[in-house]
Amino acid sequence: MTVAGYEIEGEAHTDKGRIGAVLKKVNDVIVVEIKYGEGRKVEQLLKEGMEQIKEKKYYEKYGSREVSLLALAFGENK
Repeated sequence: MTVAGYEIEGEAHTDKGRIGAVLKKVNDVIVVEIKYGEGRKVEQLLKEGMEQIKEKKYYEKYGSREVSLLALAFGENK
């Protein structure tokens, strides 16, 4: 992502929790929540990650910038 011009911030703090990672460009922001669950399905982890971003409104910290939301998951796909 740095090659694409993004600054990467891990564990960005908000008043409602910690964002897994934030990728920032001048007017663009990608809010990333990363979930890991041994023995858990990837689909469920992705759902939980996106719900966490929305429930805790992690995107609000970035005001008028264009914000994209991204959930990443590492688990089992059984």
